[in-house]
Amino acid sequence: MSVPLPRLIASSRHAPTLRDAVAAVRRRPVDLLLAGPRGQVGGALRRLLAREAAGIAARTGVALRLRAAFDRRGMAQDPAGLDPFPAAAAFAPRHPRDWADLVEQTVDHGTPTMLVDCTASESLADEYAGLLAVGIGVAGANKRAGAGSLARWTQLQELAANGGAPWRYETTVGAALPVLSTLRALRLRGERILAIEGVLSGSLSYVLSRLHEGASFSGSVAEARAKGYTEPDPREDLAARDLARKIVILAREAGVPVEADDVAIEPLVDPVAWSPDAPDGATDFRWRVRADDAEARGRRLVAVASWDVDGARVAVRDVPQDSPLARVRAGENLLRIRTEFHDALPLLIGGPGAGPEVTAAGVLGDILSASRALLARRGGG
Repeated sequence: MSVPLPRLIASSRHAPTLRDAVAAVRRRPVDLLLAGPRGQVGGALRRLLAREAAGIAARTGVALRLRAAFDRRGMAQDPAGLDPFPAAAAFAPRHPRDWADLVEQTVDHGTPTMLVDCTASESLADEYAGLLAVGIGVAGANKRAGAGSLARWTQLQELAANGGAPWRYETTVGAALPVLSTLRALRLRGERILAIEGVLSGSLSYVLSRLHEGASFSGSVAEARAKGYTEPDPREDLAARDLARKIVILAREAGVPVEADDVAIEPLVDPVAWSPDAPDGATDFRWRVRADDAEARGRRLVAVASWDVDGARVAVRDVPQDSPLARVRAGENLLRIRTEFHDALPLLIGGPGAGPEVTAAGVLGDILSASRALLARRGGG
């Protein structure tokens, strides 16, 4: 039987004090509608909620409550809150009206609520505008809305800015690294951004790093997939589509009205001909030759996304081994930002940029930021 999340929040290792009792009264619930709970990031986020909910409530007064969890196969919901780890039996099969009914019930319930999107679903991204318009916030790692049409992105920004509800998507680039927030801070203080360049795919940095360590291309991809570094379909990474979405999001945050079709892309594989389940020897051989040739010239293969006055590009480059881009370790990201005040010595932001746990940590940060905004707009923060 599931344990409602409020019981988890109220639990403590120590006997409650008067301060605890007063703090509990002041806590305000925020309901979460978690999309993709059985995926790797969604599962990692549920683990974080189970571990951190009580501490978050004590520190911030925000009582995060899992109102519903759903994916394409099923849905579990409880207005009083779900255990972050509901049994598989708790997921009832999905019906066509489930989503509309859930949104309607959420609005009627009146509790500050947000969608937490841990999927890569285009159809769910299409729902954001309607949710923001009725006061439901959105947070998550789904890049589809941020890198989709410029018209939709502009609409979502306007809805969030004009008081509908917050939209937080920091983890769409760099996982838990403060990449997008840094670009926003630079623009807010009036600093003109001249160029952006970086290793922004933890999955591709892992694959190419392992290639230089002697692993085969297909073996490297299989390892990255097993570690949760890739998208559910690794061809999204290898065709550089996922990386292209990231540079679109970054350019937009830098104030550039870029469309996805504006990005020049050099894919690592042909996504039609290549399969992660049946890799071909010709692809392995081609990448082995390319890696060995780079090493013979004292260089290293790196997947780089960039934007400057000449446009946005995604490609695998061979760079000098002493370049900061070449020193990025497997699973890490590094972003270099050139501005009018940081030109000769660009700003560097680096660290872990892939993996379910670090991405979930970033999503939790966005949840808390959005929660404070929701409560403030309702007079509770």
